[in-house]
Amino acid sequence: MSLKKLILPLGLFLLLLPIACTEDETDLGMSLQDPFTRYHGTRDTISLTACTILDDSLATVGYTAGVLGDYADATFGSMKAILYSQIAAPSEGINISDAVIIDSVVMTLVIDTVYPVLPDSTPRTLHVIVNQLAEPFRPDSSFLSTKQVAESEVCFFDDEVTYYADSIRLRMNERIYPVLRQSCTYDDFFNYSKGIAIKLADNSQTAVTVDLSASNTSLRMYYHTYAMDSTLQFVFTINSGAGHSMYYAHDYSGTPLAPFATNRKASISGTEKLYLEPLGGTRIRLDMQAFIDQFRTEHPTAVIHYAELLMPVSTGVGDTSMPVRILALKNHADGSSTYVTDANVITNAYTYGGFDGYYNREKKQYRLRITRHLQELLRTGKDYGTELIIDARRSSAFRTVINGTASDNPIRIDFVYSE
Repeated sequence: MSLKKLILPLGLFLLLLPIACTEDETDLGMSLQDPFTRYHGTRDTISLTACTILDDSLATVGYTAGVLGDYADATFGSMKAILYSQIAAPSEGINISDAVIIDSVVMTLVIDTVYPVLPDSTPRTLHVIVNQLAEPFRPDSSFLSTKQVAESEVCFFDDEVTYYADSIRLRMNERIYPVLRQSCTYDDFFNYSKGIAIKLADNSQTAVTVDLSASNTSLRMYYHTYAMDSTLQFVFTINSGAGHSMYYAHDYSGTPLAPFATNRKASISGTEKLYLEPLGGTRIRLDMQAFIDQFRTEHPTAVIHYAELLMPVSTGVGDTSMPVRILALKNHADGSSTYVTDANVITNAYTYGGFDGYYNREKKQYRLRITRHLQELLRTGKDYGTELIIDARRSSAFRTVINGTASDNPIRIDFVYSE
């Protein structure tokens, strides 16, 4: 046999040898495996009672994102979102004298998300309005999403700008010049500047999320003096170094959510559809007390191995309007609420990847693991309600509609147990 004929089969054998001798387990493919397949026991389904309620009294102070918007549709009615912000000087104060010649003042807002979604290459025209507030703005914990701050008649900007990918730039008019031309301390400047309201014009049919943690979200004054030819800049803080609050208003008249227009404590039956809207909009409340009473009687020693809440999206709701994630809260006897226990459990990313409340575009549903939550309800025998909210509901305009409890593909809980 020639040398070439001998080397070829020997090389192929050596390539295969490490593979044949390796038996170590890996996590490869675990993210594609249904968690139900790893548990032995009886599989069952819980038929739920559900309703839509208002997500009322939403705190908005101290967060690093805010929404500007004016949007309306036949399902959720109209929504108005206004961002209020302080204008903060440097900590050492400000000294802009008459010798300073202001060339321009430009506000830059770094944009995180835009609703509704358009192709990335599509520029969008936004009509932005910036008004000075009527009184010095000092937000505290009493500022909720329903609190509107009075605006003065002084307008710093009222025009259209084009948004492409990451930010918008607003060139303020000269009415802001005397506001910034001050010589005072850091604290006194708040009294002079008062603060600003940033919003979109009526009927904009758009909502944008401003990143208040971005350093480029700022108010920059460009200036020069007679003593120097070059242009200088002075940066005023309107990002996380300044105080903010958001005002979110909803009008549900003439929509499926019309009962909320006259009664903020109303609940809307969820047999057909359930509605999730952010920005102080709506949430979903689930009731499992009837199931818990019956199951505890029939299976007093049952152990829950795995449970997941399936939330199919209603037909006709486009994928581009989907919130990224849905979270679950557990209500307590005293009226307070906390995230369900499963939300605090650190698990293998491969085992539960894609299940913890995220939207699945192929199945057009949300899927949330609630194993420990269901076990706790069965142990105590009391269900004060499980409520579903949109993740980042203070800083994103994305909303959705979930199939009701009596629909063909209803919201439900699938679980595995043994006893």
